Amino acid sequence: MNRQIYIQTLRTIRKMILMPVTAWEELLADPPHSSGWHLKHFILPAVVLIIVAHLLGYLVLAITVGNYSVAYVAVKSIATFFDTFFTFYITVLIVTEWTRKLNWPIDYQHIFLLNSYSLSAFWVGKMLSGLLANYPTLGSFFVFLGITGIYPFIVGAEKLNLAEPRRLNRIIAMNTGIFVLLYLFIRWVFNFPLRTLYYLHTFNQ
Repeated sequence: MNRQIYIQTLRTIRKMILMPVTAWEELLADPPHSSGWHLKHFILPAVVLIIVAHLLGYLVLAITVGNYSVAYVAVKSIATFFDTFFTFYITVLIVTEWTRKLNWPIDYQHIFLLNSYSLSAFWVGKMLSGLLANYPTLGSFFVFLGITGIYPFIVGAEKLNLAEPRRLNRIIAMNTGIFVLLYLFIRWVFNFPLRTLYYLHTFNQ
């Protein structure tokens, strides 16, 4: 991936947060792309930027203050990959399969597209939580705001004519609920090894 892709990713994220209606109109005005294209040109660059932000934030603390070990930073980066990309992708698969079982004619590509861009505030929240590694409560607050910011999802769903209003409300609740539960579960899974590494480092100092 070249530098321009990352710059464009940040621009798209900013526009999706500040001007979601305009952002969706511009996005849907372009020739349609496959989910693989959006994965390569938006999702993966966003995840890479998040991981880099966490590496920078935690490595600075590890080197200057000595709060964390290098092993902790490495595991934290792996955890960050899972609670961002893995949470996103599994949510798309579950929601797609669930709507299919309910006999709702909703395309996988639309669910993928909606989750990719409507999570822009979440992507930013994760970046900030990494850069603000010394202020975990503040970082968690930004992530929480990002997860609960469903307005871009609503705008995108309306632009795509995803479903009638009653079904759309259920899809939003389903999508948000699954994403939050998966995110919290993955955080819980990695909590034990991260705490173990943190205390081992503290005792060895």
